[in-house]
Amino acid sequence: MAISVLMVYQPIESTREKESYWKSYVSYYEKYWDGPATPQSAWFGTEYDQFRKSLSNELGLNKEEIQDCFFLQDEDKNYFIVPVGSEVNINIFSAENFIPFEWFLMFSKEEKHYFYTHTGFGAIQQDAIYYNGKVEMATRRLKQSKENIESALRKIEAGTSQALAETLKELSDNIINLENWLSGFDPRSIIILNYGEICTHIEPESMKNEDSVSEIHSVLELAGEGKISEAESAYRYLTSKWNEIRGAITGSKPETSSTVQ
Repeated sequence: MAISVLMVYQPIESTREKESYWKSYVSYYEKYWDGPATPQSAWFGTEYDQFRKSLSNELGLNKEEIQDCFFLQDEDKNYFIVPVGSEVNINIFSAENFIPFEWFLMFSKEEKHYFYTHTGFGAIQQDAIYYNGKVEMATRRLKQSKENIESALRKIEAGTSQALAETLKELSDNIINLENWLSGFDPRSIIILNYGEICTHIEPESMKNEDSVSEIHSVLELAGEGKISEAESAYRYLTSKWNEIRGAITGSKPETSSTVQ
C-alpha cells in the first residue's frame, strides 16, 4: 500500500480561539527541534513522549491536552498550520495506491517541487514530488475546470463519446466536493499535494517528467474546445499511466483497457 496526501495549511491567525495555543506550540517546537514539524519529520525511540512531556510543562497543560500540528513558514515569515490527530483531520485527505485526478486540477505545472528525502512515509531514501499552491488559486482552477466540463458535455453529441461524458460528469461531482471542502478555509491557506510513498513505485528516470497536472488540464481543455477524440486519447494515456503505477504498487497486472473507448 502507498499513500498520497492532500493537505491544507491554514494561516495561524485564522484558527481564532486556538491561535494563542498554536503560536506557543510552534514557538516551542522550533526552539526544541530547531526546525518546523512536517510530514517528513521522524521521531525515534522515546523522543515524541519526551517532547510532549516537555511541552506540557512549558504550557502548563496535561499531556492528554496537547494537540499537535504540522507547520510551515512562507517567504514573508507568516506561519501556517495543519492540526493533526484523529479528532482534527479536516485539513488532510489521503488516498491509497493512486492520486485522484481532481486533486491535480488544483495545481499548475509551475507549482511542482522535486526533491530527495530520506525520512517520512516509511523513512526510506527516495526521490519525491509535491505541489504547493494557494487555496484561492486552487479554487479558481476548479471553477475553470467545471466550466470546461460543462462546455464539453454540451459538445458531445448524444450517442457518441458517452464513456467520456460519464467520466467528465463524475469528475465534475468530485470537483464540487473539493470546492465545498476548500470553502471552509481562509483563501490565503496553502494547499499541498504530496505523492508520498507512490514515488517509490515510479521509475526514477520518469520522476522528473511526471506531469499528471498538465495532462488532466489538457484533457479538459481539449474537451471544452470540442476536440473530443483528442481529449479521449489524452485521457486514455493518463489512465493507462496510473493503472501501471497502481499495478506496480499492488503487484497486480495493469488494466489493458481504459474507461474511455
